[in-house]
Amino acid sequence: MTQKLGSENEAPKPRPRRVETKKLEPEVEMENSVEVVTPAPHLGLTRDETNWAALAHASILLTLLLGVLTGGIAVFLGPIVPALIWYAYRDKSEYVTEQARQATIFQVAGLLALLALAVVGAILVAVGWAVSAVLVIVLVGLILLVVMAIVTLLWGAAIIALPIAQVVYGCYAALEAYNGRPFRYWWVADVIDRYQAQA
Repeated sequence: MTQKLGSENEAPKPRPRRVETKKLEPEVEMENSVEVVTPAPHLGLTRDETNWAALAHASILLTLLLGVLTGGIAVFLGPIVPALIWYAYRDKSEYVTEQARQATIFQVAGLLALLALAVVGAILVAVGWAVSAVLVIVLVGLILLVVMAIVTLLWGAAIIALPIAQVVYGCYAALEAYNGRPFRYWWVADVIDRYQAQA
């Protein structure tokens, strides 16, 4: 049995809420804290310059889109965008010129690497399958069939992974350029520096 407190007709009244704010103590003392410093933006750049530099790097998305939509036929049109930006800003902004030059060379080098991987890989895989098919007669080819299946899968994975890695790296470069930080592609910037030192 339950007992009611108070009269039967009286409804229970809700308690009023109290709003209190308390000052929280810092968890870490300032003496022990570590200051994280982000690289300072390149001084003296306008927003227009950082936008065009970022667009030069981000144009790799257009290259990927052209490659996917045309089955790779129009993929060589993609590097034209950073090349045009490079040409248009060659006398206006050293920052945009350098970023667009690197983006152009990175995209062209990536396309050539993908083309070489596709052609050389296709030849090697075709020859490997032909040899293992002939050797199946002698039963040695059965082992080669397994090896060739693995090699073919790895080759296919590399053909898919290379453009994705290029797009991710290009988008990272676009973000850095947009924030005004001079971005240098690994290997591409070194090749450009060596070429300019010789000239």
